Amino acid sequence: MPNNPNWLRYDPDEDQSRHAAADEACCYEMQRKYGWKLLDIEEIDTNGLEVDCVFRGQTEFPKSFYDTEREDDDA
Repeated sequence: MPNNPNWLRYDPDEDQSRHAAADEACCYEMQRKYGWKLLDIEEIDTNGLEVDCVFRGQTEFPKSFYDTEREDDDA
């Protein structure tokens, strides 16, 4: 586990990102959908989520269409 706060999900020393998920299948789905390299799956028990998916590099989910629309409305 990275030596940083739980909210900081990227570990620059290891060049790894973590994303909590409901189960292992979700990790494989993220790998397929976003093209991220899955390195490991770690068991956790946080707010009903069972695993942390560990990916190579700094990974971020793309902005959703709805987030983009909200930014346009604020302008």
